[in-house]
Amino acid sequence: MTGSERDVLMRFLRELIQTQPRVYDDMAAKLIAESVSQQPYATYLLVQRVLMLETALKPASPESEAFTEFLRSDATTWVGSESQATTTDFSDRPPPPRRLSSVELGLKAMERNSKIIWAVIFAAFAVVLLIQ
Repeated sequence: MTGSERDVLMRFLRELIQTQPRVYDDMAAKLIAESVSQQPYATYLLVQRVLMLETALKPASPESEAFTEFLRSDATTWVGSESQATTTDFSDRPPPPRRLSSVELGLKAMERNSKIIWAVIFAAFAVVLLIQ
């Protein structure tokens, strides 16, 4: 990361820490938190995207020209970071497991135990027929 990249990043992070939302939607916050928990690099990618969009909205300046390479839409690393630090290949690592909702968990339990469930249904049906 170059000095100018660090300055822009630090300025953005200071503003982020000091900003209070004007409107706070609990449902949106929950959806965002669930998504972020499923993507280990979510905050990193979001900060890169915000910086890229802010740069695109500003008129051309020497500072924005310095970030042309860093803020490409397909960029995922800071400029210079590959040569300055060892990179980790995450392509071998499987994505984190997705959290299942209670409905999905129930359906999976029914799928695993379908033979037992059908046996109980038939037994209950037989009992009802015998009682009548």
